[in-house]
Amino acid sequence: MTATLTSVPDVRGLAARRLPATRRAEAGTIWSRAEDSGWSASGFTSWTWTRTWLEHYGDVVDHRFLVAERDGRPCAIALLTHGARGAWRPRTAHVGTAGEPRGSSVFVEHNHLVAEPAERAGFARLVADELAADRRWDRLLMDGMTMSDAHALAGRWPGATVREELCPVTDLDGDGDVLDGLASGPRRRARATLRAFGELEVEWASDEAQARDVFDELVTLHQRHWIDHGEPGAFADERFTAFHRAYVQRAVPRREAALLRVRRGDETVACLYGLIDDRRLLFYQGGLRGYDDNRLRSGLAAHLLFMRACATRGLTEYDFLAPATRYKLELATGSRPLAWVEIERHRWRTRTAQATRRLRSAR
Repeated sequence: MTATLTSVPDVRGLAARRLPATRRAEAGTIWSRAEDSGWSASGFTSWTWTRTWLEHYGDVVDHRFLVAERDGRPCAIALLTHGARGAWRPRTAHVGTAGEPRGSSVFVEHNHLVAEPAERAGFARLVADELAADRRWDRLLMDGMTMSDAHALAGRWPGATVREELCPVTDLDGDGDVLDGLASGPRRRARATLRAFGELEVEWASDEAQARDVFDELVTLHQRHWIDHGEPGAFADERFTAFHRAYVQRAVPRREAALLRVRRGDETVACLYGLIDDRRLLFYQGGLRGYDDNRLRSGLAAHLLFMRACATRGLTEYDFLAPATRYKLELATGSRPLAWVEIERHRWRTRTAQATRRLRSAR
């Protein structure tokens, strides 16, 4: 059952319609039409990503869809979620694929509203009003939002905290090799690394079976590295791993994701994984082989080869995503900001959480 909300005067005739979780198929039809019409739904906001996330997290994350319509025609859609509940933790609400149980988050970035360009500002107002009317949450979190949508949504709450983080990016649209655009120090180290490795073979996954094979080896390399360093690794969580395995098998044949494997003879040096957002690659995760010889920097070599492979396939930018760690900045030619928005309601759960944070900080 759907409910029509009263339109706010400054959205000029837009009406909002809620779709419950049980109407996922209808939401998927609208989302797919948005992509076909060029509403900039790609990367972390594509229906392939969203649909796969719902299949793997929809049973533990409460969710609904908000659709904007003009004259009965859908022109925008958003996924709104509520985080897994805890007895004492603040109850959270989110925009986009977020709110997973602890240890299972997919860490969405380049998050944005899926809307026709002319309707984006009005839809942001409808989404903000919908969230403001929802009394279930103590803390509203909007992760990795594009700056324009972050400010449009956060403007509803004067006390909102908007934290910016930079995503290092490398321009692939030049005429020369990607190495030519790097600063002299990183360029020198990169060339020395490639010389030390010698001949390397690059494999770009193009079908479902190949995507599964490269992904599984990426997981093995990634987990081995982090377990050796006393950490659980990103793929320690079974639900997280199953989500990504299912996603790449769908997205790679559709050219919505990319997996690259770098080999030296019979040995795999590295596997890298990213999402494709229009004509840019959003680097997501990797699995690297470690070497005692410090000339053999597997990550450096793999990223350079991934950049070159992206450029030959018409992609114009390599986005390392946040946070802006040292190795990303060395390989980048620029940066782009994203926003993490937080709004807290003054309730006992948020006050308790604030007091706990202060106590931990003091200790």
